[in-house]
Amino acid sequence: MTHFEIYTFILCLIVFVLLTGLSSFCIVMIFKLQSRLIKVGADDEKLIAEYEKSKLKKQSKFGKVIDYTLTFIMVAIFVFAFSSSLYMSCTQNTYFDNVPTYRVVKTTSMAKKNYKNEYLFDNNLDNQIQAFDLILTYKLPKEEDLKLYDVVVYEVDDVLVVHRIVKIEEPNGEHSNERWFLLQGDAVESPDRFPVRYEQMKGIYRGEKVPFIGSFVLFMQSPAGWLCMILVAVTVITSPIVDNKLLKIKKERLAIIGCDEVASGDAPNQEQTENSIEIVHSDSLDQEEIESIEQTIHSKLESSKELKEQEIEKTEQTEQTISVSTLSEQEGGDSNEN
Repeated sequence: MTHFEIYTFILCLIVFVLLTGLSSFCIVMIFKLQSRLIKVGADDEKLIAEYEKSKLKKQSKFGKVIDYTLTFIMVAIFVFAFSSSLYMSCTQNTYFDNVPTYRVVKTTSMAKKNYKNEYLFDNNLDNQIQAFDLILTYKLPKEEDLKLYDVVVYEVDDVLVVHRIVKIEEPNGEHSNERWFLLQGDAVESPDRFPVRYEQMKGIYRGEKVPFIGSFVLFMQSPAGWLCMILVAVTVITSPIVDNKLLKIKKERLAIIGCDEVASGDAPNQEQTENSIEIVHSDSLDQEEIESIEQTIHSKLESSKELKEQEIEKTEQTEQTISVSTLSEQEGGDSNEN
């Protein structure tokens, strides 16, 4: 890794740690606040309404299939992005027979035809490459098999360049054992400053590309992309855990206020099942059913209020008992002193 890449990685790591800590703190605080509201009964009306609706209408199999499908698609996209990024990072300079290597074009030197480069028009060379295109490059053929106007990838000063061969110098007195290749971008007016040797070349481009996704690939290969993938994975793992804990607290509260079948998991009787099925298959609820639901909710709320009042009375009695015992102890201590 270069110094700039190390600096970028450290900076991204610091930002990742800060964001992770902040998001974790917010999640914990929200969870504690919601659980506290549920336990003290502030959301009883909402919980009972949700419970009554859940008895009338269950989630269809089609809805469950959609949920599972969307989850599977998200996981598949995450796994594909992670594996693709890892594969391209590991095989960037590795070539096998007929197995392509993926590269992202970062410049516009091959993006269009420069009108001064007449050879492009005379030979109908239309395989231009836009910036941030993902191209497929293959293993180089033998040196003698490289031809004029082939597009190759070569390395200069640790930078990979994708240009076209515009001139080939056969072996001569200056370079008797090798060919020299002069390369040039289609969008520029002049060839590259120095000729390129065969040893500098890394691969050949045969016209296969995937347009406009190179920027995403570059991000996924960067330290920021890797850290974002880790953050997404942590979110996917922790979100169901938090939801299950909140659901458990809701069930416990429903059991306290009288909805025992939810917390205990008892199955409804046959009459309840038939009524639920009739309501689910109906297009709308009639007025009597709506009034029945409202009465049920009202009765549950009344029972919840009674439970709250009983809890308050118990608390007051306990405080009075403690205060009386404390006062008697103090009086006993004073009498002993006398």
